Amino acid sequence: MKVGLKTLNPYQLNFLMGIGMLITGIPALLIADRSFKLPVKELPLGLLIGIMMASGSLLYVLAFNKLPAGVAAVLATSYVLVVIILSVIFLKEGITIPKVLGIVITLIGVGVLTLYS
Repeated sequence: MKVGLKTLNPYQLNFLMGIGMLITGIPALLIADRSFKLPVKELPLGLLIGIMMASGSLLYVLAFNKLPAGVAAVLATSYVLVVIILSVIFLKEGITIPKVLGIVITLIGVGVLTLYS
């Protein structure tokens, strides 16, 4: 991405990434389902998820443009923490000892890598 951001702005790069996702997504849908049939009642949820994914992608490219690659990559991988927190809130999943240890280790790792990048 850093190489691409030398000649493209973050918005152009994110747009090209979206085109790449279409190029790979259409054949994947055909291979997996043998059709383009989509469940109509699930389209609003799918569109919401797509908008959130696209927003996350854009924010990642914008961060990558401003931060060193190491810092941006480390911060991006901390999304696991967000997933755990959201799964507790919305899916009522419990926090187990391994999850707590994973959160603590992740936070320590993000902190160490951010400090020394």
